[in-house]
Amino acid sequence: MLKRLLAALLLLCMVQVSTPAFAFGPNGHKTVGTIADSLLAGTNAGKQAQNILGSNLRTASVWADCAKGVNPTTFKYEGEGQFPECAIYENPASEKAMEGFVKRNVGNCVSPHNTDVCHKQYHYTDVAIQRSVYMKGQVGTTDQDIVSAISAAIAVLQGNDSPPPFKFTSKKEALRVLTHYVGDIHQPLHVAAVYLDPAGHVVDPDVGTFNPQTDTRGGNDLFIGNTKLHGEWDSISGPFTSDPPTMQVLRKAKSIALTAGPMSGWSTAWATETLIVGKGAFMGIMYSAEDAQNHYQITLPAGYAAMRIQTQQDQIVKAGARLAQILKAIWPD
Repeated sequence: MLKRLLAALLLLCMVQVSTPAFAFGPNGHKTVGTIADSLLAGTNAGKQAQNILGSNLRTASVWADCAKGVNPTTFKYEGEGQFPECAIYENPASEKAMEGFVKRNVGNCVSPHNTDVCHKQYHYTDVAIQRSVYMKGQVGTTDQDIVSAISAAIAVLQGNDSPPPFKFTSKKEALRVLTHYVGDIHQPLHVAAVYLDPAGHVVDPDVGTFNPQTDTRGGNDLFIGNTKLHGEWDSISGPFTSDPPTMQVLRKAKSIALTAGPMSGWSTAWATETLIVGKGAFMGIMYSAEDAQNHYQITLPAGYAAMRIQTQQDQIVKAGARLAQILKAIWPD
């Protein structure tokens, strides 16, 4: 009996080490890649991307999260069989590539209060909902957040060295992570964040002395029963995620306006836009007092699910269109 208990505890620890936190979930990320693949069909950018990847953007879109299956201490991939979307990368060569990425990007940054290893911080920023513009220096922003990560990946694809603290060593690696991070920056809870005191009152972390305990970790400390609010925003399903995308989805993607200004500022502009969208993700929510695990129970307003689904779909379409815009700008026809 004791051996069985120890085995169960060991398995639980392994799962906790290797479980990815997917923005939009694998279905959402794959849909971002699928939309971009369709928009790039027949273009120079599409050909360049396929030559670099040896596959397509849909397949590449989950790689950065699959890499979270690498144990950050042993640098061995431990996610075998846990996530169907990662099966394509569960072979010796691909696992070695993920392990190398994590080893280079696990302890190369400094963050005063964030417990995530560096490469996991590349997936998000946590700007307070009181802000209306993304700016470095705000609580929740870092030199290794999603905004900087996108810029770093673009730099490598343009033939430049990876800017610190990022350590992307090839165009293939940079394109894989870029495909994923463009999805991440359009997920509202990967940009906008609510900060709460122990009584469940919303506080402004940029006013006065910041208390790290007020951080709700992108909604991961907010629960609807046993379900994390972040998990609700990750979940995407149904015909919207079809491959190839429906004509309706493609028409919507083609209607997305090009982002203005130099490409170096695009990720900042997208973070600001998602921050504004993200305010709606917290509008009307009621919060309980904090429990012993630093979690809060929340009550959602009427109509919340319908709002969430529509917002998710709108953001995924934007992400697919903007991923295509980046690659066309790097490799024009």
